[in-house]
Amino acid sequence: MEWGGEYSFDSSNLDCLLNVLPGELEFQQILSDLDEKIKKNSFSIEKCLKDLQSDVNEICTDEVLQSTTDCIQWLNNCSFSSLRPSSADHGELLEFLKTLQRLLKNEKNQEEMVLHFLLDLSSQCGVSFPCTASGTSFELTSSLHTIQDDSAVDVKSLWDDVRLHLRQFLVNRLQSQEEANTNALQQQMEFKTQCVEQLLFLYPKSEVLMKYQNMQNKLVSDLLQNCILSSCGETNFDKVVHGYQSSIPRLCTMIKEDLYILSGTIGPSSSLKFINETYLDTITEEMTVLLERLCELQFKENALHIVKANKISKKHRGTVHAVG
Repeated sequence: MEWGGEYSFDSSNLDCLLNVLPGELEFQQILSDLDEKIKKNSFSIEKCLKDLQSDVNEICTDEVLQSTTDCIQWLNNCSFSSLRPSSADHGELLEFLKTLQRLLKNEKNQEEMVLHFLLDLSSQCGVSFPCTASGTSFELTSSLHTIQDDSAVDVKSLWDDVRLHLRQFLVNRLQSQEEANTNALQQQMEFKTQCVEQLLFLYPKSEVLMKYQNMQNKLVSDLLQNCILSSCGETNFDKVVHGYQSSIPRLCTMIKEDLYILSGTIGPSSSLKFINETYLDTITEEMTVLLERLCELQFKENALHIVKANKISKKHRGTVHAVG
């Protein structure tokens, strides 16, 4: 069977392809270069380990490392011990959380300081904070939970109260950033990424992503509706198209921001699913609703024209009969 057109088999095409591939000498040179780089990396790693071994032996007189293997083992043990969760007395923990709660309630603009303090405690001191799902809505609430009897409050309710306040603060920052929309794109993406990462410190990933998606859904819907409403005069198909066209640059920027934010949190397939559900599905739903409304209005308008035309026609026939 012969292949036709541009896909017909020709030995000259195969020769061209083979000529593009590197020859034996080129392959040997590539392998040689790789070997050289591997040797340099090995030498560099060995030197770093020896320097570390020397520094540890100089600083920690109670522990002497005899070889680089001992140095690697020491590093493993050190990392493990530094990440081991710290335990604290129940009473001290209650007092610590009560202090944070009072600080957030009574002092203004302390949320960012408290967040950084908690993150440092977790990353540098190995303190583990609960990251359970919340029993309340992610949207902003009017105030913190009122606590009547401090002596009866356990650690969980205190921590829930503290992180609720911090969550409100972070959600407010995300929303205010969207409303301002004046910062450079890179700066805005980094700012929003930090807010989402801090929310992930306080609440489970699934909950944060779901609620963040709800926030973005609302933003997309509001943007599309505002673009249509901003059109002066009566809404028609041309104005709808113009409104959606004007929203495209902002939508593209929002998608770029969310891809950047999600890249360090979830995998590529999950990110695409998020974008599809948050943007494409929402745009489709909004367009469907609006076009259905336009079709309904057009149908009513056409029906009125027909009724009016019939009345004019009957009146005209009546006039003709009268003249006759």
